[in-house]
Amino acid sequence: KEKTMSPDNDSEETDLLSQYNRALDKHPLVTKSITAAVVQGLGAALASAITSYGRTSNNGTSQKLRSKRAAINWVDVIAFALHGGLVNGPIGHYWFEWLSKHGPKSSFHSMLVDQLLVQPPLLAFMFIFLDATRAAISEIRPSFGRTLNSVGPTILNSWRFWPIAVLCTFRYLKRKHYTVALNLCSLAWTVYLSRVGVTKKIEAVPQKS
Repeated sequence: KEKTMSPDNDSEETDLLSQYNRALDKHPLVTKSITAAVVQGLGAALASAITSYGRTSNNGTSQKLRSKRAAINWVDVIAFALHGGLVNGPIGHYWFEWLSKHGPKSSFHSMLVDQLLVQPPLLAFMFIFLDATRAAISEIRPSFGRTLNSVGPTILNSWRFWPIAVLCTFRYLKRKHYTVALNLCSLAWTVYLSRVGVTKKIEAVPQKS
């Protein structure tokens, strides 16, 4: 018997496509950004799964079989998804909108402008973004530990400085000067925070005998 597509399946696919098109019309930036995040995250997951599944070993068949279990590098998935949602999607939205309105009339010339002038720096920035995101994710756990150790004393020290600074600002200055005055106060506070951070790093370095 020949298999035929169910009308219900066709209508569901049409409904999903029409809903997506409506989302593109109503919220183009958000829709494109979410799409880019999902697609790039899925691509990174598939790449890591394929790589781990196909990895072989020279230590025997049993280890080779164990390596067939697909392992996903979630750090890469998060990094690529963030790049898609925060960089690729928004830039692609505004760039292609501008190119279609103000770029060359020829599709071929528009392609040349995109590939020769825009994509190379975007690719370079992509690698920078991915490496920075991977490094940031790997530092989340130790950073959380450092925060727990530092936030208590820092809050107590801030209460020795900021209440007086804020009170004097509110009492003696006009509202339009609040931000400027508190920014000037933050100069001294930033010096203190930086000195504390540098001191802790020096103390953490083992001294040579």
